[in-house]
Amino acid sequence: MQVGFETPSIGAMCNSGRQLVSALGIESADRVKDLLFFLDAAPTLADLSESPPILRRQVAEDLPPAFSVGKAGNGQVLFRPQSFFEGQQLHDIDRISVISVGGTV
Repeated sequence: MQVGFETPSIGAMCNSGRQLVSALGIESADRVKDLLFFLDAAPTLADLSESPPILRRQVAEDLPPAFSVGKAGNGQVLFRPQSFFEGQQLHDIDRISVISVGGTV
């Protein structure tokens, strides 16, 4: 999927290992980096597993819906589809925007 970031500060943090470690600690930063890799490598949202270690789930029903990957807390990535229409299937979503990593906004 094409992975973007809702704000420049989230993008800067996700693209800098040093900033991620500073904000989240080494272990959580490594989990977030792994999850961002899985997001980037998956062709569509439907291709992400609902099982560990990815744990894809929908966390908000409003439009556009929000999703998360990873365990709740410091090792979690929250995101939304970049463009979404009501009734859209997960296999049609191939562009996302990260809205939070590791509990940061």
